[in-house]
Amino acid sequence: MFSREWFLYVFGRWILLSGIAGALVQYLFSDIWGIATIPAFLLNQFCLACVFWYVDKYIFRSHLKNIADFFRFPRVKGEFDCQREFCKIEEEFNDFKNSFTPGPQNVNRWLNEFWDLMHACEMMERILREKGYPIDEERKRIINENFARGLYK
Repeated sequence: MFSREWFLYVFGRWILLSGIAGALVQYLFSDIWGIATIPAFLLNQFCLACVFWYVDKYIFRSHLKNIADFFRFPRVKGEFDCQREFCKIEEEFNDFKNSFTPGPQNVNRWLNEFWDLMHACEMMERILREKGYPIDEERKRIINENFARGLYK
């Protein structure tokens, strides 16, 4: 949590930009234009929100892209457990394998089965997250291991 990026965001974006801008806009609305304190504060917050919506979108564009890629499918309705989802992954994998086996050149034959398998795997991840398993830590550990093995560019 307390990374270099976090400190830059907290002190740069929130304290310097929002704090100083908020104080200046509040001074303008309240002291110069004579708007009462509470309405001036609410107007101040609205104006800053309109501006910083775009600032935050710019700051977090890479993070927001990653979040959009995080889950590709909506969550399936119902309660699920790991055993049920494992069976679903196995079923989807077998469907994918059977449609792929004649040959990978006909993508239209197996593409739907590929996405069904991805959906089942994503559901397993959701289940594990909902049960509180350390998914992100394990993912980072695997990435670090693969970097150490020279598997990534």
